[in-house]
Amino acid sequence: MSVANSIKISFKGSKGNQFGRETYVTMIPFNKLESFFKVFPEVQRKLSKPRVKSIAKYILDGINKKRMTFLSAITVTCKNEIQYNEDESTIDVDISTVFSINDGQHRSEAIKLAIATLKENIEKSSNQNEREKLTEKLNILENMTIPVVIFTGIDQKGEQQLFHDLNLLAGKPNKSIALNFDSSDLYNRLAKELAKNNEQLLRLKIETEKTQIRGNNNQIMVLSTLRNMLCYIITGANKDKEGILNIETYNEFYNTLDEIINLLFEVLPEDASNREKYIIGTAATVQGIGKYLNEVIYNQNNLDWQSEIEKLGTIDWSHSSSVWEGYGGSYIPEKNKFVFTGTSAGINGVYEALKYNLNKQ
Repeated sequence: MSVANSIKISFKGSKGNQFGRETYVTMIPFNKLESFFKVFPEVQRKLSKPRVKSIAKYILDGINKKRMTFLSAITVTCKNEIQYNEDESTIDVDISTVFSINDGQHRSEAIKLAIATLKENIEKSSNQNEREKLTEKLNILENMTIPVVIFTGIDQKGEQQLFHDLNLLAGKPNKSIALNFDSSDLYNRLAKELAKNNEQLLRLKIETEKTQIRGNNNQIMVLSTLRNMLCYIITGANKDKEGILNIETYNEFYNTLDEIINLLFEVLPEDASNREKYIIGTAATVQGIGKYLNEVIYNQNNLDWQSEIEKLGTIDWSHSSSVWEGYGGSYIPEKNKFVFTGTSAGINGVYEALKYNLNKQ
């Protein structure tokens, strides 16, 4: 990036054409976003602060954990004149030029928040070694770049249409497909690896593309449900706030969970995925089982946890079983189904029902 006569500023980039409009593509360093980018409320949605914080955390996690992170291109419009230098492959604009963000305001604000957070942490730190490490991370972050697509010759109505079309045409993948391609979350990775390698899960089959399993589908659960079930087994909840599963503990948990899952589905009915007969094939049930397993394996530090899992084979898992009565749902005779009032109610209901009935034994 260079300044010419303090009037023009140049970005390396390329020029193209889309539907008769001149379009440019460039890369802008993170620390230059605030200088040029602006959000105009009339062509953008209201900023979501929780979303900004979430993306900023994602960016900082990438720096701290040295893992791959990706931010898609920001799309802007420029009302000022743009000159393209064919020989130098540069986009030349007046230094006072403002780019109106049409898609990517949350990414832009998150980048700025991530930089501000690191600067604040540097100021607060009294440890010289820590300050040096934080400063190194800040330098890395500030010099990262994000791709920017620049549209020209578009008025306010055109900008509104641009925002609409970009968001309308961006099809968001469902949760199971997203998890199947996500390796940044260790629970996702754990679920994918077990789905591909665990003996019982290979027999019962995990659905990796759909968000729900309906009718007589013989797959035991979707990938996102398996992910949550594993998290319940390890932590007793659907979120690992303490970071119990990490790089150091991953292999140990993988091996233990491989054994747990195999033993669990060995003692449950062989046709556990038959939703007409059993409540096992619901997301609430398997997560509730996960929560119960956390209690008897990890909370009680049970050395003979295998026998606790084997007890699950003594439960009547049928829809009409009296085991589930009074635990967050009800049996509907005309459908021969036990229906929970909600997923959370079902998870806690299954957990409490198992705890009560197995403790009696």
